[in-house]
Amino acid sequence: MLPHGAQAQSAAAEAAARQSYQVGAGTLGAVLSEFAMQAGVTIQIDSTLVEGRQSVGLKGSYTVEEGFARLLAGSGMDAVRRGGKVYVLQGVVPDAVLPAVTVREQLDATSALQQEGKAADGYRSKTVSSVGALGSMALVDVPFSVSVVPQELIQNIQAQSTDDIYRINPYTRTMTAQGTGWSPVVNMRGFTTSDTAEDGLRRPYNHAAVVEDKERVEVLNGLSGFLYGAAAPAGMINYVYKRPTVERLNRITVGNYGGSQYYVHGDFGGRFDEAGRIGYRLNVVRQNGETAIDDQKIDRNLVSAAFDWKVTDDLLLEMNAIYNNYKTQAPSAYWFYNAAIPRGPAPDASKNWSQPWIHDEFNNTKLSARLTYKLNDNVTLRGGYTQNSIDRPVQDHTMNSAFSTTQYRQLRQRAGASEDTFDAGQAMIDIGFNTGTVEHKVTAGYYMYSARSWSNPFAPHTGYVGPYPLTEPTHVPEPVFPANTVPMEYDGKASNDNILIGDMIRFNDQWSILAGVNRSTIKSQAEGYDKSKTSPSFSVMFKPVPNVTTYASYIEGLEMGGVADDTAVNRGTVMPPMVSKQKEVGIKAEVGGMLLTGALFEIEKSYEYINAGNVYTQDGRQNHKGLELTATGKATRNLTLIGGVTFLDPSIKGGSSEGLQPMNVAKTLAKLYAEYALPAVPGLTLTGGVFHTGKQWANAVNSSRLPAYTTADLGVRYATRAGGRPWTFSLYASNVTDKNYWLNSYYLGAPRSIAFSAQTEF
Repeated sequence: MLPHGAQAQSAAAEAAARQSYQVGAGTLGAVLSEFAMQAGVTIQIDSTLVEGRQSVGLKGSYTVEEGFARLLAGSGMDAVRRGGKVYVLQGVVPDAVLPAVTVREQLDATSALQQEGKAADGYRSKTVSSVGALGSMALVDVPFSVSVVPQELIQNIQAQSTDDIYRINPYTRTMTAQGTGWSPVVNMRGFTTSDTAEDGLRRPYNHAAVVEDKERVEVLNGLSGFLYGAAAPAGMINYVYKRPTVERLNRITVGNYGGSQYYVHGDFGGRFDEAGRIGYRLNVVRQNGETAIDDQKIDRNLVSAAFDWKVTDDLLLEMNAIYNNYKTQAPSAYWFYNAAIPRGPAPDASKNWSQPWIHDEFNNTKLSARLTYKLNDNVTLRGGYTQNSIDRPVQDHTMNSAFSTTQYRQLRQRAGASEDTFDAGQAMIDIGFNTGTVEHKVTAGYYMYSARSWSNPFAPHTGYVGPYPLTEPTHVPEPVFPANTVPMEYDGKASNDNILIGDMIRFNDQWSILAGVNRSTIKSQAEGYDKSKTSPSFSVMFKPVPNVTTYASYIEGLEMGGVADDTAVNRGTVMPPMVSKQKEVGIKAEVGGMLLTGALFEIEKSYEYINAGNVYTQDGRQNHKGLELTATGKATRNLTLIGGVTFLDPSIKGGSSEGLQPMNVAKTLAKLYAEYALPAVPGLTLTGGVFHTGKQWANAVNSSRLPAYTTADLGVRYATRAGGRPWTFSLYASNVTDKNYWLNSYYLGAPRSIAFSAQTEF
């Protein structure tokens, strides 16, 4: 052992030695701790000194002293060495005040957004990037139930698709999984929707969704008519694209999404010019291999580029260009049970209940641009436009119909090619002014989305053949379908146009109001309808103390009618537009490192279902009353919790289904995801969760019920340095017990899947 004096000299020499560092942005406390770990020293931090402060991180070669000095520049603090390898954070100028979003320089809104929701902060986000037409708002000030799934959480649970995000989020559950070949469908508050937005711009659905190029996923629960226009009352999912970084980013991830789905993902960002006015972000993914389901294979390529140009100090141009090719072999089968046949136990979900030769393919291209112009301190102009084209050259389908409690029949279909083009745009103005002591932020403008479609009526199929036993899938050779000589036809255009005005009124630090009205118009060429509705929205917010917000809201919305699926006699028929209404009271409280929320709500809309005659119809009203409770953040220094519970009271009022309950609605939804950083092993984090879905009626006449199910995830993550670079190694197992269950009346749940990855930056 070295004498004490020799130890001190050795520590001083190490502190003076230069070393290469790669410390990402985040909260100041987390960044200092990460730098200390990479430097091989210890820093003692008083949490009151760093509370609410952010840092852009540190990249480059520095001594220990230089690194601390650079990270703390302008903060009024210093890291003082107390002997050996121990440093203490001290305030040099006690009265110095550091703005919440700065350490060395003022960060713009995009950079600040990138610093939120880090694992070191318990994945808590303080901002919602887009509350529809209203734009960005503080999460606690939004008078609706909203949650954010940030990029680091998406990455740390090894999310391959939206299914993995919906499994973790307290509000959501998957209804139609991406592996089916159809657009992902999510259930919130007992209602289902495929409605999504991308950077706040609407689209009706999104096949072959990808998540590697997303900065975050924002979930708005319940009606969104005033905010987003015509949409289902379930809510709105807003996907936020990654934007260019201030510092250069070169990140490579290699891994496996489960089964033999090996992939490589490159994430690159930075600035083209020294002034930092023009930035880029490039995400590239190559994936190929079989999933955890027999014969099912995913082969995909993604190239997603984002560019920002700060034309002047007041004018920002943001652009995106994306290409996504997504092929699925043996997509999961759709199941149909006649009301007279009781629902039996779920078959083995790891087996291919479709056919090995069934396949699907999408070519997805997107171009978008957004302009933000700050006219002066009180007026901001915002505009954006996006066009997304989806080419589907190949689409096979498999539908399984229960013949008895032990047998099924199967229909195999080859459909012709189809194309869809989605357009969305908005032109908004934000005006801030005061009337006496009352503050106003008025938002007014126009936004729209439209969908044009082309399809091929060519759709030969085998009819329902069988029966086959439910104990094991029956696979047959690919039939000889006739050649497709039918040209593609234009199906028409569906659109939604909205004109709105809203006012966020702040009376004082405690009381504020959000009031607005939206004139929404739905048009459909295919169905020949044109309907408009003026939808009001009114919310009152009260802060009894600075860290608690309570609110009461009323909102209405217009929704395009549902479409009869392929199992209905009137397949393809579109129902008339529907008007929905929602009442909600809620609370949001920041307690320690946690964000706690609660909401009581009631939603009512027209009831749509397949009746006893197998006809898709609209009859009566569907009413859902419920309670939601969630918690997100750091329960302790080492323990992160993300969880929630929803209790629903669903019913049908009026019509021929009076007194029944809607199918595929679970009365209880409970989730808990947790991470624990082991103090004894720096960099090692244990992860996992438990997710419960209550019983659901399997049909519209309430004669058969799906049992409740609970699944569990387990994982581990290790962050370290090797070769002068940061490395993160992750392992995550979903449905670790390999439970078989009915996701809903139409699809099986996902089997056990084990994902792993290694990530580094350079």
